[in-house]
Amino acid sequence: MNALELLARDAVSWMKARSAGTQAEIYLSQDEERAVSRRDGERDGIEASESSGAGVRIVRDGRVGFAAAGGVDLEAIKGLYARAVEQLPHAEGDPRRVLPGPQAPAGDDALCSTLWDDALFTLPWEKVERQLKEAEAAAMAQPRVAKILRVEYAESRATAIVAGTSGLFASERGGSASVSLSVAAEDGAEVQLGEGYRAERRASSLDFAAVGREAGLRASSLLGARRAKGGKRAVLFEPWVAGEFFELLAELLSADEVQGGRSLLAGKIGLVVASPFVTLRDDPRRPGGLGSCRFDDEGLPTRDKAMIEAGVLREFFHDTFSAAREGLVSNGCAYRSSYSSHPGPGASNFYLAPGTMTREDLIADTKSGLLVAEVLGMHMVDPVSGAFSVGVSGLSIEKGRVCGPVKGAMISGSLLDLLSRIDGVASDLTFQGSLGSPTFRISSLDVA
Repeated sequence: MNALELLARDAVSWMKARSAGTQAEIYLSQDEERAVSRRDGERDGIEASESSGAGVRIVRDGRVGFAAAGGVDLEAIKGLYARAVEQLPHAEGDPRRVLPGPQAPAGDDALCSTLWDDALFTLPWEKVERQLKEAEAAAMAQPRVAKILRVEYAESRATAIVAGTSGLFASERGGSASVSLSVAAEDGAEVQLGEGYRAERRASSLDFAAVGREAGLRASSLLGARRAKGGKRAVLFEPWVAGEFFELLAELLSADEVQGGRSLLAGKIGLVVASPFVTLRDDPRRPGGLGSCRFDDEGLPTRDKAMIEAGVLREFFHDTFSAAREGLVSNGCAYRSSYSSHPGPGASNFYLAPGTMTREDLIADTKSGLLVAEVLGMHMVDPVSGAFSVGVSGLSIEKGRVCGPVKGAMISGSLLDLLSRIDGVASDLTFQGSLGSPTFRISSLDVA
């Protein structure tokens, strides 16, 4: 048992002795990060940081108190407990508010081995920079790429523990490494920017050259772009940009958003909300996934689940409180942005299930369309009506062939219409962080 686990058990024993009528929970975290960046062919800087903290949540008679602070020691935790107790008389009571009880072991030790890399924080910066130079060289080898704007390697690792006076105890650790690169491609006075990014649980899994090629191609492929042809057209989304739509959908599937009247999916459980081509899964047990975990941030076991299955809405993301409001049991989807925040329902590894067509076949099957490589304005989508009008750029498709770059286009419609009109999903599932998508096609959208 490590020092953090010993502290959690000591804190729970102390809190349990305070009051038999008070449920209490401690969330402890320790993490560290480091990064190196290059600009204009030279090292730009090195950053390193470490942090730790504790959050104490207590429930008495349906009232909730919470306090958090950086640093982790027993005396500080005692102070957080006192501050949380002071909040109780001012909190609104709800008998459905309870903390989760002890859970059966989550198992899946094989998953644990895919989330932790002993090699992290051991590589010398000189070796990392050689790999960054590989990314730069791969980018510069692409047509008309003129400059590397910035390239960065970063890595992190963290340990989190959730323990409660009910007997609940869960411990998790994980790490990741990432490389990102941005470039400029030029054609006369025209300049286009492109980015590449990869993140993996294991540093050895990173393909630095592939990141450079992607960034270079994204920039150079948009040079010479013209205005897109308007009207009703098929619209295809690259995996790189599709994640922006699914990030929005993940928010709309949060029970907090639904119960707060901020989601167009409210009241639609069991109903058809998308085309039969659409199955959206959330899989926290995905080996090596950036969002993978055996436990959620309330210490409950996680599970793979279809949120939308063949177009039918099956469930929302729930934590203990949101589930209790509907007479349900949490489906293990409580997450915290840090030790200083309350848990709330959210996604882990959220993705559109791949189809059987190749990306090339999907393009060849498109008579007239637009392959979207860049989206602007997704944050402006109305979460209640689902109405959107966003700027896009990408490549024109005519008679099943990619013809040339287009820019300055707008696509508009509603989110539910978009989901219902998906008529083709390729097999090239690609994750960007914890969000994944294959190339997919919407049969018709308004393009202007």
